Amino acid sequence: MKDSFTILIADRNRHIRELLRREFEADGYRVQLAKDGKQLLTVINSAEPPDLLILDLEIPYVNGVEIIKRLKDREPPVPVVIHTFFSRDVESPAVENASALVEKTGDNIGHLRSVVEEVLQKFYPRQFAHLKNTNKGTAKTTILQTRNDIKSPPL
Repeated sequence: MKDSFTILIADRNRHIRELLRREFEADGYRVQLAKDGKQLLTVINSAEPPDLLILDLEIPYVNGVEIIKRLKDREPPVPVVIHTFFSRDVESPAVENASALVEKTGDNIGHLRSVVEEVLQKFYPRQFAHLKNTNKGTAKTTILQTRNDIKSPPL
């Protein structure tokens, strides 16, 4: 059993990638970064794929909606947490295949961290419980925010 979860952060913005890398590494996660859809697919299809993907829908080359479509029937599945600015892409039916949707704002890193933890707990209950016991209860509980919980932004 791995001693930590691996998170792939795919975002077009270098500053956001680095900010999220620092935040999740501080929480004890292993982090991989992808600046575009090509890098993301290379990592996802590697011998050791990540345990979870944090995805900006507006990444270049292969956009986020196409990535979600490609991952839909992947075995083993990789849960996807969409972390993006609201756009028309959020309305795509493919987005419903994601585990969660978190809007990018300047002050929601804590919320994103909680959502990631909740998704990992749902997808990997045994490993999460083991790590929680190993880390003496540092895990937090939150309600998963899914696409259905979010109102579309006004046009």
